[in-house]
Amino acid sequence: MSPRLKTAALTLLIVVSAISVLGFGCRRPQNRVGDSTSQALVVWGLWQESASMDPIVKAFTEQTGIAVEYKKIASVATYERELLEALAEGRGPDIFVIHHTWVESKRGIMSPAPAEVINVRQLQDEFVSVVAQDVVRDGFVYALPTSVDTLALYYNRDLLSGASIARPPRTWQDFQRAAESITRVSRLGVIEQSAATLGTASNVNRAGDILQLLMIQSGLDIVRGDGRIDLANQVAETALTFYTDFSNKSKKVYTWDLSQDFSIDAFAEGESAMMFNYSHHISTIKAKNPRLNFAIAPVPQIADSTQVAFANYWPFAVSPASQSPTAAWQFVRFLTDTSVAPLINEAQGAPPARRDNIEAVRSNPELGVFADQSLIARTWPRVDIVATDTIFNAMIDEVVTGSITIKDALRRAQDQLQLLIPNNANI
Repeated sequence: MSPRLKTAALTLLIVVSAISVLGFGCRRPQNRVGDSTSQALVVWGLWQESASMDPIVKAFTEQTGIAVEYKKIASVATYERELLEALAEGRGPDIFVIHHTWVESKRGIMSPAPAEVINVRQLQDEFVSVVAQDVVRDGFVYALPTSVDTLALYYNRDLLSGASIARPPRTWQDFQRAAESITRVSRLGVIEQSAATLGTASNVNRAGDILQLLMIQSGLDIVRGDGRIDLANQVAETALTFYTDFSNKSKKVYTWDLSQDFSIDAFAEGESAMMFNYSHHISTIKAKNPRLNFAIAPVPQIADSTQVAFANYWPFAVSPASQSPTAAWQFVRFLTDTSVAPLINEAQGAPPARRDNIEAVRSNPELGVFADQSLIARTWPRVDIVATDTIFNAMIDEVVTGSITIKDALRRAQDQLQLLIPNNANI
């Protein structure tokens, strides 16, 4: 038997065992009230390849009698539109992935989990804390993830060593000192060596997320308890100033500007020593430059403050239009079980969402940092993530170009974000 077939067989054996542990048994379950499993459950995914899902689906079907059809949607850019159109036209999937922020704005397309499948206490016990913050509403669980990603610090070992920096910066003060040590600027003001892809938005991947991380680390609740957006304050000013200083020629930490290449490309080519990004870009960097000597470290923290990382992930949800909602939730519960989720994550190269899966990943030189950071991950309720990203990115670049003051930029962004929240919405 070839190594590939052995791996597939072992995977299938593990999955079958997991099903037994979950209590599905070896026979078709009784249909619950309002449930019918005569038709196959249709699952839409974005990140999981069919080849890695097929043995999991096969084992689930063989043990439960519930047929499942998995479809990987090709384009992330058009996924939301495709999904909403399909659901509106009555041809949507039973199960689909959502961005974790969609629970705020699109709860109407999600059916909460039956308490007998998973309740809030079980969720809190099994998954990292940020999951409950994001997917629980009114005492119900609306989605479950196999993985939780966070922003981390990618760094070029050679460039840090060349600047006599023995280890990646652990605090933002360390990060500022590293920026001063690594950056080289010509007499004409041209950046010859950048320390970090930081300070602008249009050429920095996930710039808005980085700024939001800084704000949350600083103790800012971007959304107050009364549902009002709160950016017009000193804490937000300090965070935005800190971020944009890295593109300010008058500052010692100047290391980046709008003339630089896109951040991922600049880091991959060694033009910049550090960047902030999520775990899925490990493969991106390796594909762009297989010889790059890089590693990953935790995101820097504010000294003597509570440690905070910034989460981003895509859990599975169930459509209220599903003819078999309980069976659909059983499959979601199965995908996110302690024995099955690691198989999906390993194939995807993703860090775990379950607490009991973290220890096994901690020693992984690439994913270990992300696994640990999931325990301190936080986020905030965004009604429209695309619009929010646009607002944050525009705010950053307008400050960088000097077209608006920091105070005015924050006040305008606050007003724009407030308009995204429906009247009387409780977020």
